[in-house]
Amino acid sequence: MQLSAHGWRGALACACAVLVGACSTSVVEPPAYSTTPPTASASALAARGTVLSSTTDTGFDMAALPSGTTAATFVYNSISGVTGESTEVTGALFVPSGPAQVGGRPVVAYAHGTVGIEPGCAPTETADLAGDTAAVARFLEQGYAVVYTDYQGLSSRVDAPAHPYLEPRTAAFDVIDSVRAVRYLDPSLSTRWLAAGTSQGGHAAWAANEFDDSYGDGLDLVGAAVVVPALDISPVVDRAQEATLSEGQRALYPMIVEGAAAVDPAIEPDDHLHGVIGEKSSALISCGPGSAPARVIADQQWQPGNFKSSNSDAAQQLTGRLQEYSLPKAASSAPILAVYGGADDVVLPAWTEVALGRACGFGDTVLRVRAEGQGHTLTPGAELDAWIADRFAGRPAPDNC
Repeated sequence: MQLSAHGWRGALACACAVLVGACSTSVVEPPAYSTTPPTASASALAARGTVLSSTTDTGFDMAALPSGTTAATFVYNSISGVTGESTEVTGALFVPSGPAQVGGRPVVAYAHGTVGIEPGCAPTETADLAGDTAAVARFLEQGYAVVYTDYQGLSSRVDAPAHPYLEPRTAAFDVIDSVRAVRYLDPSLSTRWLAAGTSQGGHAAWAANEFDDSYGDGLDLVGAAVVVPALDISPVVDRAQEATLSEGQRALYPMIVEGAAAVDPAIEPDDHLHGVIGEKSSALISCGPGSAPARVIADQQWQPGNFKSSNSDAAQQLTGRLQEYSLPKAASSAPILAVYGGADDVVLPAWTEVALGRACGFGDTVLRVRAEGQGHTLTPGAELDAWIADRFAGRPAPDNC
């Protein structure tokens, strides 16, 4: 199965962290981000997974999916991991043909890789799920229903807070609540589900596992399969200071900066993005028609100093924010399969191995698979299919910690 981090189609991580009073021009800064989840109201918690609207009139390329697949898009309630407020998120449900298993058809919640962080970047608003159709089709061929979340802030169809790129709580809540939502749409689906994702989505799937005990009530998570997961990208800031960013990291860096600034008002994008990168940043982090030409210009004209922070304090502020987003922070409830590339020059294998080592230290059940010679886009192979099937079958999970 080809699981791609599909490109760096950028996005604008707008300020979900800044609230402007309705009757005042004063700006109220949010509390500093912490690993403690924000307090959510009883009504917000009760609304999790509620489907606000749905339609089977989708624009998906159904010919690319197994024959007989049905599809729907929907809007559902989740919770911001930054503010604790109720949010509206979009997603899609795909169900294969054929009879379901006894106890209901199991669900794979697929968390996508980086496609952008502004409204209009939602993969479910494209015919091919921004390149994920093949991955979804492979899960459908195994008989699983697939729920696909767009994450908070990426859809042009709802009014939602900005997308807090790589902020783990929001990602976890969006994934978990997407499973609640599809069971609202189709009560015959099983409560048993598995989180899967690549790159940014690998981080989201891992987060869903880590927050399952405290947030996943009423559901039965059997495992998390993460491919080239962006578990801890905080070292990328040092590479920016040293002018050693890879091509993929250079393309990703504006999103990292803007995404962090969306939550942390102390981070000023102008302190980190200079020259042509700063001039084109609004297009580089968007999914609109101007993004592709901007990327071409940036690729041709960038200079090493374009990514260097204005001062060491700014660099440390950005590094600290990304460290707060890093995973794992605690033990996970379900077994993990982590596949990463030995030649990955976006999320370096050494970074992933440090994060996986922390997971082993927490006592997690982790099967670590290093794919030598493969980069940030890799093919996990049949091992992924077998591992997922075993989790739904209740077999003991392998562990090489």
